[in-house]
Amino acid sequence: MRRYVFALLTAVLLGGCAGPPPARPVLEAGPDGLLIDEPLRVAVSGLEPGSRATVWARMTDDRGQPWTSWAVFGVDGTGRVDLAGQAPVGGSYSGTDPQGLLWSMRLPDGAPVTDPRPALDGGEVAFTIGVDVAGRTLAREALVRRLRAPGVRSLPVAEDGLVGDLYLPPGDGPHPGVVLLGGSEGGRPNPRLGGLLASRGFATLGLAYFGVEGLPPALGRIPVEYGTRAVDWLRSRPEVADGQVGVVGHSKGGELALLLGSATPHVGAVASVAGSGVVFGGIVAQDGSSQPVSSWTRGGVDVPPLTSESTANPLGALLPVAHGRPLRFDSTFAGLLDAGPALDQASIPVEDINGEALLVSGQTDELWPSSGLLDIAARRLGDRAEHVVEPGAGHFILDVPNLPTTYTTAFPLVPGLLWTAGGGTARADAAATADTFRRVVGLFEAELGGQR
Repeated sequence: MRRYVFALLTAVLLGGCAGPPPARPVLEAGPDGLLIDEPLRVAVSGLEPGSRATVWARMTDDRGQPWTSWAVFGVDGTGRVDLAGQAPVGGSYSGTDPQGLLWSMRLPDGAPVTDPRPALDGGEVAFTIGVDVAGRTLAREALVRRLRAPGVRSLPVAEDGLVGDLYLPPGDGPHPGVVLLGGSEGGRPNPRLGGLLASRGFATLGLAYFGVEGLPPALGRIPVEYGTRAVDWLRSRPEVADGQVGVVGHSKGGELALLLGSATPHVGAVASVAGSGVVFGGIVAQDGSSQPVSSWTRGGVDVPPLTSESTANPLGALLPVAHGRPLRFDSTFAGLLDAGPALDQASIPVEDINGEALLVSGQTDELWPSSGLLDIAARRLGDRAEHVVEPGAGHFILDVPNLPTTYTTAFPLVPGLLWTAGGGTARADAAATADTFRRVVGLFEAELGGQR
């Protein structure tokens, strides 16, 4: 009996000392439902001070591929982890970065990579944010971010010889007009970027200029008049405000953007991202010629290109591959920036642009020397241009912010066989992408009007 009473008293005393079970951690992830370029806030409270907690993010793209990121944090003395003010001690990214969970997402080890960015063509992205302690998930939250605002419409364009897509902001307008140009990959430009620009108030024509039905199959001898006709077509739309329009292009599209701006007074603002102030030859030689033709014509005559044969190292691009690294094309262009009279002849007359220009390049672009190529345009434009060199960034810096940049430093030229270097780091490319989009929107707001 005494043994039973002693056990009962011990249980009561211990139970009284233990108190109520600890509260579950509180996870804050949001704000929910905003556009993807808006800042993300993630914080966790109610954790054990001094412990370790892993905060993770997951999403599935349109191909069914799972993307994951994670960051391990030391919990502070108040039992809290806040991504806006703390750097992880391990995980898929380093350094204090509240957007780190988004841009550092990656595919499972061994999964095939076919594109630098995830396949996301819908109107929104569904994330799950969670927190684990000692291998157990203690809290999770669903988070939706929009790739385009509600009410944004997209219309296929196939008239007057033009091919592309028109992205219209919510409301009747009229809205400032923008032409969006892709690069040497061809086809229709990035639909995510077109939709996000429309979400920010711009009627955006994503203009294809080769590589789709009804247009040349390869990049060579594309008429500049095709682009100026697109500018006029956009200006004639009832949804588009009177006056000039803007043009933004990436890589070869950045080269074309400067060329279009110099060819028509109806362009009032140009953004060339990782582009060139010099015309290059087409990607593929045509008509059986061993020499590449110009990328562009004007009045049926080739716009004089700068060719690399006299200055290039033919083995330069292959040397990294021999050492198991991605193919670097920037070495192919070695010496081009000192080509003398040939460089002058191939330079785009950007001084004829009837407005302001934004030039953005990555400091460590390994696809081509975009910083030097855009410096040529900047010198000719003088105080009408701003040339921003994004520190540590590579080639792929014009896209929707806060999407994974894990595979932008090198991308599959031949999936499973050969990779091409883009340069930069995933972190620098993410920061540059966000900064570039902000600057492009700011340029068009200042020069064309729009949302404020």
